[in-house]
Amino acid sequence: MKEIYTLRLDRYDYGIILNTLNDRRTEMIKNDQDTEIIDNTLLKVIEAKERYKGCDCSER
Repeated sequence: MKEIYTLRLDRYDYGIILNTLNDRRTEMIKNDQDTEIIDNTLLKVIEAKERYKGCDCSER
């Protein structure tokens, strides 16, 4: 079974993670390395923001 982690990030933290993953992906492309793992992680981060946009579930 997969372990799933939930992070609460403000816009600043979210931006750092997104930019860092994108920078790493760019480096891997320059070095002709496979970017599938980074691509999948980037998609998860992007989708998570959309999924929980404007929702602070602890306030319910």
